[in-house]
Amino acid sequence: MEAASRKRVAFSVLAAGLFLASCAGPATQPVASAEPPIAAPTVVAETQPPPEPIVRPEPVPVAAPVCSSEAIQGGAILCRAPPNAAVKLDGKPVARADAQGLAVIGLARAQSTPAVISFDSEVQGGVFPVSISVPVRARQDTVTSFPMECGKIAPQNPEDKRKAEIAWVKKDNALKSFNAPQQDFGFQGPVRLEGVSYSSSFGATRTYVPKTKDCQPTTNVHNGTDIAVGTGTEIRAPMSGTVILADPELFYEGGCVFLDLGRGLVSVTMHMSRIDVKAGDVVKQGDLIGLSGATGRVTGPHLHWGVKYRNVFSDDRGTDIWLDPMLIMGLKSPS
Repeated sequence: MEAASRKRVAFSVLAAGLFLASCAGPATQPVASAEPPIAAPTVVAETQPPPEPIVRPEPVPVAAPVCSSEAIQGGAILCRAPPNAAVKLDGKPVARADAQGLAVIGLARAQSTPAVISFDSEVQGGVFPVSISVPVRARQDTVTSFPMECGKIAPQNPEDKRKAEIAWVKKDNALKSFNAPQQDFGFQGPVRLEGVSYSSSFGATRTYVPKTKDCQPTTNVHNGTDIAVGTGTEIRAPMSGTVILADPELFYEGGCVFLDLGRGLVSVTMHMSRIDVKAGDVVKQGDLIGLSGATGRVTGPHLHWGVKYRNVFSDDRGTDIWLDPMLIMGLKSPS
């Protein structure tokens, strides 16, 4: 009896469990949470700041040389350039600007046109060539002849030949000396007389005709300007400079003074009867340097005034040229 009673209780419990399971229905879905889902952290790639724009300096214009606007064969061109710059004529170095930037460029009697003046200019650490073309007018020179004693035309004996050789050596040695300019550029004539006559111009082709048949005629170019003055006329320095030669008896020149004016220029006064300066003297413009005369190869009293131009970059004095003193007197320094 007791066992049967226990079976009935177990069955009742099982039936009740089955009934509850059938009433529960399907399993409920999970309820979504009101909290938003946590997003995964965003990884931001590290970026470089944009490159700064390259600022290039504005190019500095390179100024062309400031030079004389026109020239004549046998004259010169004055130019402003950087101080101490090497200045070229038609591509060849011939002059050096002084400490103030002034350069003198001498022109041969056969100079072509235009003359191209150039130099190198330093700008922003770079070197730039600059140049300018200057028109050059042709010369119209004369042809003349002079009767002269054979002994004046050329040395006729061993003694005179020796004198001519010694004179040549003196002049060549003197012209190897270069001195700094003593003043701003500006020429004055060596004779200060009113109405003085310039009797024979630079550039004339001269034939020296012997008075006898003992020698041959010679032809050369007159490399200076003759000033018609009598013996004893005061001769003054056309510009301040340094005396590099003062000799009373050169064979052709007679009493002669070479005055270095700087910038490659040398004033030469010939046929002087008296010399009042010596080599090494520094004279001022207008100072008395001696008296005119009729020494050397002359036909009568007068002053021969020449201006020699030296290429400061050449040791060969054979490259020196003579300039027309009247054209040099008319030159003005470019601003």
